[in-house]
Amino acid sequence: MAQNVVKHCSLWIVFSFFYLSGLQMAVIMSIDGQSEPTLWQTLLYTFFYNALIGHLVTKYEKLWPFLASIVISLFGIVGFGVFFGDKLAGYSNELLIGLVLSLPFATFLVKELKSRHQEQQS
Repeated sequence: MAQNVVKHCSLWIVFSFFYLSGLQMAVIMSIDGQSEPTLWQTLLYTFFYNALIGHLVTKYEKLWPFLASIVISLFGIVGFGVFFGDKLAGYSNELLIGLVLSLPFATFLVKELKSRHQEQQS
């Protein structure tokens, strides 16, 4: 069991690096697309990107999709985005906290929508 968790976490950490690349582009595009950028609109626009990533997480991670989204979000944003790479270091703490919480919430919503859709089909 412990080896399985370590193996999955290692894959999630690698994926979190690529997640950060896409998220950084989504944040830049959402800020540039607004005439007067606000925190809530930026989080809303990036939430759509996180919903797509949540779909991929629930599609490929069958054992622990919610835990995977937490690890991906923390390592991607806090680890690679702030500490190791400084790619997101210039943004406000409120935006960073919102981005960290957005992926697990989006993954939870996508998982619930998929399970309700499967219940309706059966």
